[in-house]
Amino acid sequence: MEGSCNPARFVGQCKVSPPPGSVPTTSLPLTFFDIVFLFCGPVEYVYFYEFPHPLHHFTQTILPKLKHSLSLTLQHFFPLASNLICPPPPSKPFLHYSETDRTSLLLTIAESSSNFKRLTSHRVNNVAQSHFLVPPLPPARVLEDGTSVVTPVALQLTVFPNSGICIGINFLHALTDGSSLHHFMKSWASVCLSQGVKALTSTPPSHNRGLIKDPCGLENKFLAAWRSWTPIPWELHMNPFHPSLTEKIRTTFVLSRPKIDRLKQWVSSLFSAVHGSKPPHMSSFVVICALTWVCLVKAEEINDDEMQCYFNYSADCRNRLEYPLPSSYFGNCLSIRSTRVKKSELVKENGLIVAVDAIGKNVKDLESGVLRGAEEWTSDWDKGTDSPPMHLTLLAGSPRLDFYNDIDFGWGRPKKSEVINVDFDFPEFIYLSNSREEEGGFEIVLAFEKEKMKSFNSIFEQALKLPESHL
Repeated sequence: MEGSCNPARFVGQCKVSPPPGSVPTTSLPLTFFDIVFLFCGPVEYVYFYEFPHPLHHFTQTILPKLKHSLSLTLQHFFPLASNLICPPPPSKPFLHYSETDRTSLLLTIAESSSNFKRLTSHRVNNVAQSHFLVPPLPPARVLEDGTSVVTPVALQLTVFPNSGICIGINFLHALTDGSSLHHFMKSWASVCLSQGVKALTSTPPSHNRGLIKDPCGLENKFLAAWRSWTPIPWELHMNPFHPSLTEKIRTTFVLSRPKIDRLKQWVSSLFSAVHGSKPPHMSSFVVICALTWVCLVKAEEINDDEMQCYFNYSADCRNRLEYPLPSSYFGNCLSIRSTRVKKSELVKENGLIVAVDAIGKNVKDLESGVLRGAEEWTSDWDKGTDSPPMHLTLLAGSPRLDFYNDIDFGWGRPKKSEVINVDFDFPEFIYLSNSREEEGGFEIVLAFEKEKMKSFNSIFEQALKLPESHL
């Protein structure tokens, strides 16, 4: 089904909460790691699974197990069933769970007539169809005193009769980062797989916000910046669908471990030949990001050679802070990273070496402190909106999280897993994850209009042939 017509038929909706009496009324403050993401709209994840059964089999046998296991899991991950409370200043935003207020997670059930195989292929021609697999967040409520009450997360289970299931999750980034979300999905899957016998197979999440230290006063700085920003109604964040998505193609590029190793060896040799030294930091992450960034800028056909091209990504801080923080900490704990290079430097003959140097130095700089320069994080959200013009590329996802082998609900591992925010026009998104096809491989997901995708694909494929041509 083409165009903006919704191929997903509404089947039902319910609210899922932790088991009665299992979670006391709890309020959690937002740390500065969370507050910086109040500037962002929702994040949309989709997980596809093969499921060769009709809708009635799903609703009668699978859905009750999913709802029961979700309730048991929310006992440990209760912030997902909370509300985000944003009172007027000087009060600060916080998460609030209350059984008496019936706070819960909204779960939608749908049936889709879309082609499951096409949506899970490495080339999706009408990306708009994917966004119907993720539920919009409910509109925020505004109380008499001006307090906004926001539902920060919603889930949707979509059945493709006799083909598959898609789990779509839509959440505000201020609630959590990808690592914590992965922890939740992994836990929910394990509880479901054990049919509720095991409460959790992994370490329970830590909700101790007091572990986060803020000696530089970043919380107040970020709050002031958020409140002074041009007000954007919460409703604009709730459903970011746009008709232009029907013109876009989403493509997944799969790089095998041997191909990545050859690329790293070639880049290291070329770097040494140009600079007379080793790259500042050499890893699969650095090389793949640098290669994709250069090819993307070339495909953009930017006329201004002096234009600054930014590459932004986030680094998990849980094991990089100067004080101990459990890896199971639930919430945001990311260092926002940014590097920039002039367009003319990226598109020249050795532009890949320039990109490897820029990203490598930025990654290496994490050793000097993940919070160095953190006071400038909120300014990053304005990049591309002021003069002079600039090009912004933003990395989403992480190859460190195993999206394909950790999340099995009983139907096998996912057929496809991705963040579909890559479909939006600004900034340019790159989604990076581990490969389903082999250990050590990477998947790169991009979404462009047809002609731009054709151009990128040509440039990217030519770049991948360079290591072989120099053997």
